[in-house]
Amino acid sequence: MHEPLAYHLSWTCYGQWLHGDVRGYVDDRHRTPGEPYIYDHPQRRSAAANRMAEPPCWLTHARRGAAEEALREACAFRGWMLHALNVQPDHVHVVITARGLTGKRVMQRLKDRATRRLRETVPERRRWWTEGGKVDLIFNERHLGQVVDYVHSRQPFPRA
Repeated sequence: MHEPLAYHLSWTCYGQWLHGDVRGYVDDRHRTPGEPYIYDHPQRRSAAANRMAEPPCWLTHARRGAAEEALREACAFRGWMLHALNVQPDHVHVVITARGLTGKRVMQRLKDRATRRLRETVPERRRWWTEGGKVDLIFNERHLGQVVDYVHSRQPFPRA
């Protein structure tokens, strides 16, 4: 398979989408790409909430702006092409071209940069993001345009 044109990366803020969530989730036994999510398991959701080390993270408008600025800086510093970015109060979307790296690695570098910036605003918070995230591969310009439109125009909150 050839390298994708771009990646659509998305991840949630810490505690915003727990295992057992009604919106669906993935676990160690159900993580094959394309496999349906598992839906609504209240006991599992409660257990996940009880294991949390900190309260759920919700990004204020100012923190959304700080995270966005850090993500833009990371892309510029590394020479990555940023097609779209939208930092929401409870999740982040990035559409990016970063040659020679996996989407997972790009996401981790972006999350690290945003975390460093956000810790300047709230030094006592240790966890800003959930582990991992979603990496979708984009192989053509038409799909890229659709994803950019989704990230810019179809999110619940206006951009920061």
